[in-house]
Amino acid sequence: MSNYTLDRIDDGFYVFLSKDDESQQRLIAVSEVNISLTEGDIVNIHEDGTIELLEEETKITKDKVDALIEKLKKNNS
Repeated sequence: MSNYTLDRIDDGFYVFLSKDDESQQRLIAVSEVNISLTEGDIVNIHEDGTIELLEEETKITKDKVDALIEKLKKNNS
């Protein structure tokens, strides 16, 4: 089981980046995934190919990114 971030959806494939090493990508066809995912979601990909959305970790990470964006906006004002 490994943690990945959904980087983008490209030509019918989810492109996941490993949380441990973002140079490692994993492509999975959108048609093979039975849950709804959006860019930035953090998931576990189990050895059997099952994908589990890590909702709390995703929310925490997105909140941190939003806070950084707001800080940058304030610094550029």
